Amino acid sequence: MARLPRQAHFVTVLSYRPNDPGMPAEYRGPLYFEFDGPDSAQACEDLRRCVQLLESEYGCSVEAIRVWHSGSRGPHVVIPSVVIGADAGHPKLPRIYSAMIQQLFPPSIALSLDRSIYNMGKGRMWRLPNRRRSDTGRYKVPLAMREVLHKSYGDLEALTQRPRKGLFWPSDDELSPCPALMQLYRETVALVEQGSQVEPVQHDTWVGSNGDVDLLLSRCAFIRHCRGDAASLSEPEWFAMVSNVSRCADGLAAVHELSTPYPGYSPQETDAKLAHALQDTGPHTCALIQAQGFTGCPPGGCGVQAPIGLSHRLTEHADRGGIQVRSDGLRVRDVTGRGRCLRTVPATEVAAWHG
Repeated sequence: MARLPRQAHFVTVLSYRPNDPGMPAEYRGPLYFEFDGPDSAQACEDLRRCVQLLESEYGCSVEAIRVWHSGSRGPHVVIPSVVIGADAGHPKLPRIYSAMIQQLFPPSIALSLDRSIYNMGKGRMWRLPNRRRSDTGRYKVPLAMREVLHKSYGDLEALTQRPRKGLFWPSDDELSPCPALMQLYRETVALVEQGSQVEPVQHDTWVGSNGDVDLLLSRCAFIRHCRGDAASLSEPEWFAMVSNVSRCADGLAAVHELSTPYPGYSPQETDAKLAHALQDTGPHTCALIQAQGFTGCPPGGCGVQAPIGLSHRLTEHADRGGIQVRSDGLRVRDVTGRGRCLRTVPATEVAAWHG
């Protein structure tokens, strides 16, 4: 990589290489997106929703998602090309990434996403990290994922007051490809090359689920923990429970019932949190719940990305995005309807967990 001049403050997100006359330019680089808008706190909430969606619906490791606070109105995010299978690059890579973002995060998921940044030519330019902005006096700084998911916007903004060094992500060589995002990339390349219209993916579980609370309680150790320790449950664990149980067919009443033992229980505050969970976030994932300190999950997990996945009745032929039982065990299919199996678990192991 060529050395940047000392005074440089911006760099193109994608590498851009003009070709011979009559030949398309070459683009390589990560999937990128940024948030912008008058409400910076809302942009932060949209970012969290996108991260949770990538993890819960596509199986993308949060370690593969790199985030910076821009020092102004919104975060900058990249996912390295090795994760999505885009190492070879493409002459229409900005358009491909634009279409991928439209499919992954339609406005109903992330209204503050800036969808105008996927221009051709030399492409989008981003401020380099740890450079002082002349407009705000702040710095673009890297953020750890635990900060993105758990700190308030005010705390994140405070980190931009000075340069921030010593925060490292795994190198690209240490990252594993994400099969679901690789498939989405291949499909989007084909659509863009054909000139076809790209439609957003329908994220069904973000609207609601017809799961059964009793089934969820019988199958999920975390939800049982939330019921048994309701009087002393931490707020992050309680909201993780709310974000999953509320998506069951009988979930709203169940959330209130599970919350009443808490000394500070308020029906009005619980209703407000329910509305936030259903409208503004997805179901908290098993990985996030474990990161918050819960240690009661079975070794290797339950074969689902979030507890809500255990709330569906097991049938021989499940609906799209549901769970399918076969003679060789339990297959969990993702909600995008692409037929990908996230994990196959032996039936004997499943019986042991739920016994």
